[in-house]
This record gives sequence, structure tokens and C-alpha cells, in this order.
Amino acid sequence: MNKKMIEKFIDKGIVNTYDLITGKKEFEDIVEDNEVPVFFINPEEDLDEEDLNTMIEYFVETEEYEKCAVLHKLKQK
Repeated sequence: MNKKMIEKFIDKGIVNTYDLITGKKEFEDIVEDNEVPVFFINPEEDLDEEDLNTMIEYFVETEEYEKCAVLHKLKQK
């Protein structure tokens, strides 16, 4: 797997996890929309603070600050 494919795989996993935990998409929708559905964290597991921090760091790098704000709110719950 080349670097670009790995980056795309990581991006898809983080975005799918974000969509799931924020309620933007249901699990079934993500599975239907993706040939091979990937997630950053197993959807059956709870995210911990470290997982949320990793996702926030990723979205800072991709300059998706609205997603960072949503994840910060989730951390405070």
C-alpha cells in the first residue's frame, strides 16, 4: 500500500468514526456508502479522551476546525 492510499484509509476511518459519534450518519448508512467501511475505533467500543484527542489533532492538521469544536464538546460530556 502506498503512502497516499494509507492516508486515504486513515482519513476515511476518522471521518466515518466522526460521522457515527456525532450522529451525522447511522452505522448502516456508513456501511452502505463504503465499499470497505473502516473506522478509527471499533464502533462497538466507547471512545476515550485519548481517541478524541487524536481525532482533534487530525482535524487540526486538515484545518477542519468545526469538527474540532464538536469533538471538544463531546470531551466535556
